[in-house]
Amino acid sequence: MALLLAVGLLCLALVGQWNAVRASFDDLTVVSVAAAGGVTVLAVGTSVLSWRALLVGLGAELPLRAAVRVFFVGQIGKYVPGSVWPVLAQMELSRAYGVPRAKAASASLIVLALAVPCGGLAAAVTLPFVSATALGHYGWALLAAPGFAVVLYPPVLSRLLALAFGLLRRSPLERPLAVGPVLAGAGWLLTGFVLYGVATWLLARDLAPSVHGPRLLLLSVGGYALAWTAGFLVLLVPAGAGVREAVLILALAPVLAHGPATLLALVIRLLATVADLLWAAGGMAVRPGDAQPVYAACGVPACGVPARRPGSSQGCESDASIAASDSHPSAP
Repeated sequence: MALLLAVGLLCLALVGQWNAVRASFDDLTVVSVAAAGGVTVLAVGTSVLSWRALLVGLGAELPLRAAVRVFFVGQIGKYVPGSVWPVLAQMELSRAYGVPRAKAASASLIVLALAVPCGGLAAAVTLPFVSATALGHYGWALLAAPGFAVVLYPPVLSRLLALAFGLLRRSPLERPLAVGPVLAGAGWLLTGFVLYGVATWLLARDLAPSVHGPRLLLLSVGGYALAWTAGFLVLLVPAGAGVREAVLILALAPVLAHGPATLLALVIRLLATVADLLWAAGGMAVRPGDAQPVYAACGVPACGVPARRPGSSQGCESDASIAASDSHPSAP
């Protein structure tokens, strides 16, 4: 479904501008596309590291392979209109590892919210120097960043989470979220935006050979960050389809004509979709039983229920009973 969406988007854009886009195909080299694809895979991978860092801050720690399975298999839901589907999927998948749904959902929602100020920051420190046009048209996307940053201030965030769990009649988190995990999560997301920008730059070098130096790199990083942020804020569009491409084309206008910029935006979208599918395939290859029980830093299972240790049959409950204990009629 995800790949079909990306291919459909590509076809729709090419129908309207076939002549302009076709002239740019020959300018792209196989080496640049392959390099951009590899960097995009790395960029997508930073998101699971951000989610995992926040999960640790909430008192649960997943092995990396398990985190890849839970996060990226759940991420396929982002290609359905609305941003809630990945969160719901990750909540359910995490239960196989003893992670309460409340903690998995909290980490997923924080990652989504944290990406907005991170994308806004990446755009704000780059685009003013290279693409005032894009900021003039889509600067509204950056206005949301300060509001998200205030909400993500750990004391405020902890209170909001406690209020939300109270309204849902769920037990609050055992401990408030500290600054460290939030900064770690933000650091990985910022790294991802830079990598996406590098992938964009690798393609732009072929399509805009007359532009050299740091200007093109700054434009690529800031343009992609602004495009992603604007696409995310339009919640009714699956994965920002169409919105992200339109903003990126405008951001690249100082160095690329409409035809080459359209080709670049669509290739980047296709590479990101393929990277999502590759990570999801890797996650599905991981079996839930391959991971050890999940323990918080104190040595107690993150789910708060005594778990079975290897070689021990006392003081434990089965995975089925752990899952059952996490189920409740009032759960979302």
